[in-house]
Amino acid sequence: MFDVAIYRKTTLGRAEIAERRLGIGPRLRSALIMVDGRTPFGKLRPLLAQIGDPKQLISQLSDLGLVESDHDLPPMPVFGRGLDEPTTLMELR
Repeated sequence: MFDVAIYRKTTLGRAEIAERRLGIGPRLRSALIMVDGRTPFGKLRPLLAQIGDPKQLISQLSDLGLVESDHDLPPMPVFGRGLDEPTTLMELR
């Protein structure tokens, strides 16, 4: 989690604020309300720390699909197996 990361509510997150369908607890709801899509995580951290562990709160919201970050990365690609035997530069020529 990067301090410069900016978290924003997803469509599901905005719907949860309006409709309360998922029934998330008050701590998570408060954390979700604090996420505004403009404030970097580093500035949210002290506010979130008043209600719980900031990284854990954001991780839970992210796992539920309620927030996303501009620093979220796609999964790493799966590469095929490398060379079975050590290879020198001369062998590659």
